[in-house]
Amino acid sequence: MNKPPIDNQFFSAFMRNLAQFFEGKGEVVLHDFREEFAHSVVEIAGPLSGRKVGDNTSDSFIEMILTNSEGLEANPVYFSRNEKGAVFKTCSTLIRDDQGKIIGAVCINYDVSDLILAQNAIFQAVRYTTEAEGKSLDDVMLAMDVDSLMQHYIAMAEHLIGKPSQLMSKEEKVRALAYLDSKGVFKIHKAGIILCDIFQISKYTLYSYLDEAKLFAEESSQSGRE
Repeated sequence: MNKPPIDNQFFSAFMRNLAQFFEGKGEVVLHDFREEFAHSVVEIAGPLSGRKVGDNTSDSFIEMILTNSEGLEANPVYFSRNEKGAVFKTCSTLIRDDQGKIIGAVCINYDVSDLILAQNAIFQAVRYTTEAEGKSLDDVMLAMDVDSLMQHYIAMAEHLIGKPSQLMSKEEKVRALAYLDSKGVFKIHKAGIILCDIFQISKYTLYSYLDEAKLFAEESSQSGRE
């Protein structure tokens, strides 16, 4: 059986250099699954998670590999949260042998917690500026193309909930979809496909949540009139 390509000095040096590039905010982890999923960390560069060689991978990552490896390879970038509440942006690349069996993975983790706080601060500043000029953000966005408009409203929904879409609970996703529906996002071509990817849910689940979102919006409207 082939060994993971990490078994060479160049790749080890590349991992160390990439970890230094993140300046303490990132790490690069090599997992070897040829024996078992437990104790899969065979090399790690960077101090982010505090893990060391011989430690385990997370249960959620194992579940993704076992149940949705093709989805992981199609969408390798996702968000997670550690036990201290820090938000990590992760890019995972699976390693396969000549028979296509998954034998390892290289994961890049980047702490984006401070960036999320900065994003929220910038949003507040920009909203104040546009409102001071007598314009709403919606007015400003009218001049943008459809793709940019959709990304804008997704960002607004994440700001409304206070976290990236991948980290939202079911109830929070329903609230976010209620907001997006109120802005007419579902009228955009292929919006459903894009939102399934953004929220990491199936098409069936998306429209089930959307039904709940519409009910949530109706109940909110009725309560506002009472």
